[in-house]
Amino acid sequence: MAGEIVRADLNIPGDPSSGGKVVPSQHHNRPRCPYWHWLALGLTLAGNVVLLRVVTALAVWGSQNQSLTRAVPKTMENETSAQPSPKGRGCSDLEKFRSHLRQHLCYTQNNQAAEGSSCKLCNKDWLLHGDKCYWVSTAIKGWEWSRDDCLMKRAQLLVIDDWEEMASIWNITRDQHQVWIGLNITSPGRMWTWQDGSPLNQALFPVLDPEKEYNCASVKKNKIHSEICQTELKWICQKAAVLV
Repeated sequence: MAGEIVRADLNIPGDPSSGGKVVPSQHHNRPRCPYWHWLALGLTLAGNVVLLRVVTALAVWGSQNQSLTRAVPKTMENETSAQPSPKGRGCSDLEKFRSHLRQHLCYTQNNQAAEGSSCKLCNKDWLLHGDKCYWVSTAIKGWEWSRDDCLMKRAQLLVIDDWEEMASIWNITRDQHQVWIGLNITSPGRMWTWQDGSPLNQALFPVLDPEKEYNCASVKKNKIHSEICQTELKWICQKAAVLV
């Protein structure tokens, strides 16, 4: 057998010439993971990352908000103490305005501006006496028309409080005929009543000609007369003086 070549049938895997079959490797026998498993895993990881960032942002925001909450009351307190209240500013502005009026409109007996003291003022064409301002009409009308005219002027027909005021009215109307005042008879009881609702003290101011039973009153000099309400006379309005 020396010098003879012995041939053997060898089955070489993967060699087509050998006629053998390819034996797959061991790792090829493992099953592959489906695609959706990988997709779910990726989404889960991404969601965890987003959630972590949201939690971190909320924690930072909460810390900043707490610090701001502590700081705001102090800031507001400082601003409140540094600035006057609206009520205080209003009072200050009102006092400045009153001071301006006193300097330009109020005068003492020596014709000096009354800067440091208060004074009383009336509308143009009104006369000041005591705490009241008086206006005497130039037209003549009935009592009710005269009453309404005073109301339109935000005033009322004259109410005489005492003899001192009666004397001042006499000085104002010395050369006038009778003028309407705020006194008339009201029902029930037919009592003489002033326009402010108070009853007439006839012991102080007796009404002349009461037997005629006229329902409205006028004044001439220092006397009160009963008169027919439709009689046309001048009239006197009164309002409170403005203190500045």
